[in-house]
Amino acid sequence: MRQRAAQTSPRPGGPQKNGRDGGTKFNKQKKKGDFPAFAPVFFVLLIFAAIIVLILQSSGGLNGLRRRFPQPEVILTAKLDRFTPTPEVFKRTFWVEQKKINEPITRAFRDRGWTKVNNYEEAQLAWTYSNDPDFWVDLKPWQRTNHIPGFHHWNAKDAFVEGFKNYERRVPGKDHYFNPETYRLEIEDEREEFQKMLTRGGGLNRPWVLKAGNVNQGKGITMLAPNSKALKNVLDDHPPSDSDLVIQRYVCNELTWNRRKYDVRMFWIVASIDPLLVLYHDGYVRVGNAVYDESDFSNTRNHLTTHTRLAEEGKGTWDEFEQHVRQHNRAANLGISDPVAHVRNQFKEAIGETVAAFKDTSFTTKKMVEQNGIAFYGADFILDQDLDVFFLEPQMGCGLDEDYNFRIQMHDQMFRTMVDVLDEVLVKQEQGENLLPLKNPGFWQVVYADGWVYKYDGYERSKQKRDCELPRSATHKHEDTKAEDTR
Repeated sequence: MRQRAAQTSPRPGGPQKNGRDGGTKFNKQKKKGDFPAFAPVFFVLLIFAAIIVLILQSSGGLNGLRRRFPQPEVILTAKLDRFTPTPEVFKRTFWVEQKKINEPITRAFRDRGWTKVNNYEEAQLAWTYSNDPDFWVDLKPWQRTNHIPGFHHWNAKDAFVEGFKNYERRVPGKDHYFNPETYRLEIEDEREEFQKMLTRGGGLNRPWVLKAGNVNQGKGITMLAPNSKALKNVLDDHPPSDSDLVIQRYVCNELTWNRRKYDVRMFWIVASIDPLLVLYHDGYVRVGNAVYDESDFSNTRNHLTTHTRLAEEGKGTWDEFEQHVRQHNRAANLGISDPVAHVRNQFKEAIGETVAAFKDTSFTTKKMVEQNGIAFYGADFILDQDLDVFFLEPQMGCGLDEDYNFRIQMHDQMFRTMVDVLDEVLVKQEQGENLLPLKNPGFWQVVYADGWVYKYDGYERSKQKRDCELPRSATHKHEDTKAEDTR
């Protein structure tokens, strides 16, 4: 028996007889430290995955796999015959004003391989937060800076209203559905229109917002409650010579964020003036400090979404906003096939039409030493429960605080791809090439291209919007309360 067992037991590491076909199998004894047979494949896959992660981080994260936006098929070349070439020693150099708010910009240029210099006179691109006109005078034709003269035509609330009214006279038939109904109290014709709205159009039964023209960050805002004394006397209290006030219809039935009022901050860049090329980028959510109550206008601060200096203010990411919009679309049974695209398209059309409205006054090289210009701006919007978008105002100076981790990630993705766009435009312009299509736009989306304006095709907003749900007593008991000084 011992002899038979020895014949049938395989020797460790030696050949075995396969009982089925008589072939020989080798059972090599594994030594300590040997790698599994699949190890090379595993390491190749690991390296491949790391490369994919790096690509996604630079171009927009995992969402980049599912978001790609078309570009208009237009020929986009400059009117200038030839741009002054950048001296070789200064190519891909940048200078940034030494302020904390500019740190995301510095990170982005460094990440893309640009060289930081100490003097703005030696930089191909100079970036400042301030907009001192004396700074522009010293620039050379081949340099670029992130400010364009003429922004004051749209950055003030009253000027913004004026620009759109002029645009509508030049191009009749435009439906700027995104702009709330607004009147300038310094213009006699508009005062008369507003008076008719109050007395004949039911305006006394609605809330209104009184805004000073050239202030931001929640300052200069007064809520006017329905049928309040302040609303009835607003024209008497503020004669045409008084100031640059505008009065705007309050947007009712707003979509709330955990029962709080919120707005959405979007971004846009002017990548070139000659030819004029403007792109849009998704942003983030700014949540107010109090539970939203459209029947109570006794406290203006409760109707602000930012700059109240209260800890209750919050922020939300774009991904959270997408989820929020989809959930509301289902809960309200709105039946919108792609609610996120529906909202984004309204944002894009609003910014594109803003550029079209102000292109001759705000986006021109007439007062510039350099041959072209760039700029980075913001825009604030609110939504109602129908997922209709309303444009609050564009923003010339955008805060780049990084008090939330998501804002660091958002800034890195957004500004790195912004640098890619600006870099590509600079090269193509010096070579006289068509700027479109852009090779690496990331999530930046073209909304204006030298006369081409993004349009949300097929969208038509209902004229029958619901008024605020006010209790019967609210139309008599509320008086306006001026916004508290938040400085």
